[in-house]
Amino acid sequence: MGTHVCCDIFKSLTGPSSLGGQEVRNLGQTLIVVLDHHEHPSILRPLLADPGIGSVIITCTDVPDLDRVANSIYQLQQFAKEASHDQPLLIGLIQEGRLDEFLPFGLGATRFPSALSLAAGQSTDSTFQVGSAIGKELASIGVNWVFTPTLDLLSDVTEPLSASQTFGSNPTMAINHAKALIEGLAFESVSACSNARPPAAVLEVFREKENTERGEDISEQSESPDFLPIASVIARYPQNSMQFGAAIHDFPVPEQSARTIRAACEQVLRKKCRYQGPTVSNLAETPDDASVCAKHAPLLTILSGLDMVRLAKEPITRDASISTLKTAVASNDLPLSLVSAAAARVATFKSQFLTWEKALNRPSTEHALTTAQDLLAQRTFRASTTAISQKPSPLLGLAPNSMLAFLTPTVPRRHPNSPSDPFEPLGQALSRSGFRIRHVPYTLSAGLTENHRPFLQRAAAIVFVMCNTSSALIESQDEVVGALHNTLRARDAMPVEQRPRKIVIGAGDPRDLRDAFDGWWAVCCYEYSRGALEAAAEVVLGERQATGRLPV
Repeated sequence: MGTHVCCDIFKSLTGPSSLGGQEVRNLGQTLIVVLDHHEHPSILRPLLADPGIGSVIITCTDVPDLDRVANSIYQLQQFAKEASHDQPLLIGLIQEGRLDEFLPFGLGATRFPSALSLAAGQSTDSTFQVGSAIGKELASIGVNWVFTPTLDLLSDVTEPLSASQTFGSNPTMAINHAKALIEGLAFESVSACSNARPPAAVLEVFREKENTERGEDISEQSESPDFLPIASVIARYPQNSMQFGAAIHDFPVPEQSARTIRAACEQVLRKKCRYQGPTVSNLAETPDDASVCAKHAPLLTILSGLDMVRLAKEPITRDASISTLKTAVASNDLPLSLVSAAAARVATFKSQFLTWEKALNRPSTEHALTTAQDLLAQRTFRASTTAISQKPSPLLGLAPNSMLAFLTPTVPRRHPNSPSDPFEPLGQALSRSGFRIRHVPYTLSAGLTENHRPFLQRAAAIVFVMCNTSSALIESQDEVVGALHNTLRARDAMPVEQRPRKIVIGAGDPRDLRDAFDGWWAVCCYEYSRGALEAAAEVVLGERQATGRLPV
């Protein structure tokens, strides 16, 4: 019995394989390898020759030198050309462990608003301009593949931390902004890989059927609102790549998962939506759990009908996966027709965006980062700020020397060069009013303590920032809000002129503000990046009116 279920299933796949050159190249085009930005690109040179790897993701765990990244990408394309690749490499960039993995935020590039913020700004023209600006910055270092937009709608099952990656809960809004972002990226010859998770109801239809090969009736499930963005984007860009969020480790039995996902791909994407592009497996690290190991995950993924799969970063496991895949093709456990069809879809997709002339043009960041980019970011952040309360800011008319209690949650850093306290820019912006700012952080786990009480009892105004980053903390969040209301109950019963002026800022999932802050002046900025917080401060201080609308 193997350590994993998959090891038992594929225990016969050992020994050398005998594949022709084109068969190996077709297999290579379906595989994605990982290069850390600290590593020299020459370590991938052998894999670019055999099996002819067609796509590379450069990962960053800290802030890289963009010129160094650009030079690495240029060398990778040179190696691919020398290895007689028909087409250039797809090159993506991911900063692992960061909240917005599909864009190089914090890498020396301009920090633009999140998808949710863009939706709140209501302008697809602005979303197109942001896509074009991001595309320009990516193209300047040789990146030609970006893992955005997310086509999932914001719903009750969306994790708070993932809310900012969606375009909200309205299907029409999500469709229009997703298309605008894709068009903006394409304007700079950068290809979008949309991220979509098939509706659970669709997968359930196939999961419940013993024979998923036959066409099941999924009309009702595939016409649900959460499927509309997927169908609409496919109709407009039928040959683009799509990161299909269903993964083999979403199911308890590997063989069942392969059948279920293959049926969903064939019946939903290929037949119903007439999708012609390559499907990409979940780009998170390959699984290693009780049922699926990192070595066999790529094979199971391709057997499940997905066209492109990320290999493990660790060289021994990665090379073992490649060997297993070759043996599976040679023994027909992985049908050659499946591999050939996947490689053909990848080639068609590449032909829309990639040319050797562009790939071998030495990149330069000299003209990519401009003042115009910064102004665009500032304008779009300002457009997204949403005042939920219609009255003027309660800080207007407050004496300049008044004490303002500023309560902020502890949250994950957005990227490695973020300040240790990401709400510091908001506090600095509020201080220009002349108020005496008393910054008192809180944690959802510990809640409000005796340290907070004196400030809440004495402050003339209270600015309370909400930003929950996990569904597991929703109950704790409710407890913090309840404790805040209880602490202020006596002061709220005082004459109006003696009551504290109360402001709540939603710096994350806008659902945080649902029904919990009656009597508070509320504003939402959707994220806790510097640009979003500074734009919110302008509204809170009454320096301008908010023009955004809640995208939920």
